[in-house]
Amino acid sequence: MAENTNNKEVIDLGKIIQLLWAHKKRLAKVAGITFVLSAALILCVPRYYNSEIKLAPEIDASFADGAIGNLASSFGFDLGTMATSDAISPELYPELLQTNDFIVQLFPISVESDDGEIKTDYYTYMTKHQKYAWWTHVVHWMKRLFPKKKDLPGAQGDGLNPLHLSRTQQDVVTIIASNIKCNIDRKTSLITVKVKDQDRKICATVADSLRLKLQEFITDYRTNKARVDVVYYEKLVEESKAAYDEARRRYAGYADAHTDATLTRVTATINDLENDMQLKFNTYTAMTSQLQAARAKLQQRTPAFTLLQGAAVPVKPAGPKRMIFVALMMMMAFGIDGARLIYKEKDAIAG
Repeated sequence: MAENTNNKEVIDLGKIIQLLWAHKKRLAKVAGITFVLSAALILCVPRYYNSEIKLAPEIDASFADGAIGNLASSFGFDLGTMATSDAISPELYPELLQTNDFIVQLFPISVESDDGEIKTDYYTYMTKHQKYAWWTHVVHWMKRLFPKKKDLPGAQGDGLNPLHLSRTQQDVVTIIASNIKCNIDRKTSLITVKVKDQDRKICATVADSLRLKLQEFITDYRTNKARVDVVYYEKLVEESKAAYDEARRRYAGYADAHTDATLTRVTATINDLENDMQLKFNTYTAMTSQLQAARAKLQQRTPAFTLLQGAAVPVKPAGPKRMIFVALMMMMAFGIDGARLIYKEKDAIAG
């Protein structure tokens, strides 16, 4: 057993260093070639910027408040969301921002580049003013050699149909969706939205527009039932007011026409008209109260948003990390070539 242990090969680290040093010119040449190629490769990739917003929506008070709510939050559960009757909870906002219906709302917004040379809508900017790496143009050229079915023209603005997009429009939607990231903090319900774009000013513009669209959607969704109730009671108030005015005119006209009448039939008719007028007035008063209650409920259901961090124009690009990429490629090339040399000379460096 001892003899077998002594016969095991031992790698000498000093010999490895000597081997690498003996081939330093070769390794330097490989590193130099890797530097040139990786730099040429990464320089073709357009720079992009990130703009981030942080939004805190209003949370209804419920049994989630207090010690139980705090304890559940520490384990990542939001009792407020579990207790609410909303079908679209904050956890679904990231999926909402990826839908065609939501993204196509960004198409008509006006954008302007940082240098002021581009002033157009966001859809035109995404289709005609994007920069791509050279190999992307090669792929597009190859795709043109094998054309598919003719792309149907798609309408923009109000005529755009999210359920029937053209191929070009769907490609733009896919790109925009990949540029939008949304994160929801389950403990605090904090909404963080990050937008990526090649122009820093357009990046901030889209992020701010996205915030407004998200707030508008949440507000419309949460107040939809209350707004319908307000419209309904406004109609009832209008109808009951018209009925009361008509009953009041009949009563006043009949009473004025029979001021000196003493017949029981006339008196009974006047009493009936007065009672009908009073009933119409009571209905009108009740509907008015219901309308005020519906308006109060609408105001209560309208969420308030606290903007913790607005969309600011980024100062520095977020990527690509060119120096890091080149350094990693050089390290990988050095490691691969060095490992190949060590494997080739493993018998010489084995002790």
